[in-house]
Amino acid sequence: MESRVNYALVGFFVIVLGAGLVALLLWFAAGGPGRQDYEHYLVYTTESVWALPQDAAVRYHGVRVGHVSQIGLDPANPSRVRLLLDISRGTPIKQDTRASLQLQGITGSAFVSLTGGSPGSPTLQRTDDAPYPVIKTSPSLMQRLDVIVNQVGKSLTQTSERLGRLLSDRNIASVNQTLANLNALSTRLNAHSGKLADAIDQFDALMRQTRATTDELPDLMRQLKHLSAEMGQSAAAVKRTLPQADEALRQFNTTVRSFRHLSDQLQADPSTLIYGPRPPKPGPGE
Repeated sequence: MESRVNYALVGFFVIVLGAGLVALLLWFAAGGPGRQDYEHYLVYTTESVWALPQDAAVRYHGVRVGHVSQIGLDPANPSRVRLLLDISRGTPIKQDTRASLQLQGITGSAFVSLTGGSPGSPTLQRTDDAPYPVIKTSPSLMQRLDVIVNQVGKSLTQTSERLGRLLSDRNIASVNQTLANLNALSTRLNAHSGKLADAIDQFDALMRQTRATTDELPDLMRQLKHLSAEMGQSAAAVKRTLPQADEALRQFNTTVRSFRHLSDQLQADPSTLIYGPRPPKPGPGE
């Protein structure tokens, strides 16, 4: 009887010890004494995640607050990469928080960097079309550098094409022709340098004469003004004399008519000059 009781106790203790060991292993697997409670967040990115390892760190302003638990393609859009983040509960993930991929050094592994999260921004919440809250992304340093390099390469290509068009055979021939024309013009100018000097001297003399004439213009204007004033006075005198001249002209016309009448009488009867005019003949009944 005692033997059967001992076997039962041993079996019981073995079962209890095994269950305890299993529970202990599960506890350590879950994080052990340093276990933290995590909240799940989603991040969708179109950048390459070749340098992002599984269980990569998630840093909020440089402080590690979690890790990447899953990396895979977005089933709804395979052109995007879907990252599932486990972030410590209580981390202030706001609507203006942004996630980006960063490198630890030049050749180090990548991690997820969280920035932003102003105090006045609301806490990020899950929407109906996603199982977890979705953190928006911002371009990483590598992506910005890639964009800059592409733009610089495009600009260099355009510059090279423009230089190629500028240095075409036709343009080079035109430049050579222009240089030849300039050389010929320079030769002609050298051959006629004496004439050019004379022309310049003549132009200088003309400018001096023009300057002298310009200096005399004020005196000429004063003389013209004085002459205009005298002409105005003469016109006023003529205007005052016109009535007298008109009266003299009328008297002259009267005298001319009288002389004409006298001439007619003398031609008709010259004795009139000696005896005077004859009396008029008597009328009927006188």
